[in-house]
Amino acid sequence: MSKIIITPLGTISPYPKGNRNCPGFLVEYNNKKILLDCGNGITRLLDLKKDLNNLIIIITHLHKDHFGDIGSIQYASYTYHNLGLLDNKVKIYLPKKDYLHNKKSIIKTKESYSEYYDIVNNSILLIDDLKITFHNNYSHSIETYMIKLENNNSKVVYTSDIGIINLEDRINFCNNSDLLICESSYLQKHITNNKSHLTAKDAAILANLSNSKELLLTHFWPEEDVFLYKKEAKEYFDYTSLAEECKKLVLK
Repeated sequence: MSKIIITPLGTISPYPKGNRNCPGFLVEYNNKKILLDCGNGITRLLDLKKDLNNLIIIITHLHKDHFGDIGSIQYASYTYHNLGLLDNKVKIYLPKKDYLHNKKSIIKTKESYSEYYDIVNNSILLIDDLKITFHNNYSHSIETYMIKLENNNSKVVYTSDIGIINLEDRINFCNNSDLLICESSYLQKHITNNKSHLTAKDAAILANLSNSKELLLTHFWPEEDVFLYKKEAKEYFDYTSLAEECKKLVLK
C-alpha cells in the first residue's frame, strides 16, 4: 500500500508574511501530486520542474487567499509546455458555482496548459486506490468543500474554511479520521461576530467529537503567536500539532 505524504505549503490567512504563505497542502501518492488549495506564496515552495507533471489542483472555494497563486502555476504550465517539458495538462478542480467572477478569470486564462473540472457536493475522484470525496460544509460564507482522502489504511480530512454551524454534518464527514487538518483562524480571546471560521478550541472539539486520531491546526492569523493555538486546542484534544511550511507528514 502506498504512503500518503502531506507537505504544508501555506498555513496562514488572509495574507502571507515572512516565510509563511496562504493556504496550501501538497499531497503525494503513487508519484501523483494533489495540491489542496493554492494560496498566495506557495509556488516558491514547489519544485515546478517536477511538480507540474501529473499535478491535480483542488481549489476548495473561491476566496482569493485560497487560489492567489493559481495564475503563477497556470503560466508556468504554459511556459513549460511551450519548451517541450510538459506533456500532460495540469488538472484544476473548482467549485461549480462562480463567485465574484473569480472562477471565470481562472478558466478563461489563455496562457495556461490546464484543463478544468467542476466540484459538486459529494462527488468522488479516484486516483489509483486513493478515494477523494468533496463535501460542501454549508457553514462558510460561500460554497466551500471539505476534502477526504482515504485508502484501505488511512483517512485524511482537510476542512478548508468552515464555520460553527452544521456541526453534526461535519462530525460525520470527519468521523474516525487518522488525520484531521482543520482551520483555526481565531483564538478564544479574539471575540468576533464571524461565524464562518473556527477557533482553536472549536477545531479541537470537532476532532474530539469526530473521534479523530490526530489534529493538525492551520489557517492562522499572521500576526498571532501560533503556539497559542496549540495551547488552546490541547486543553480539549491532546493529539494536536501545528501545520508548518515544509514539515512533511507520512501516513502509512
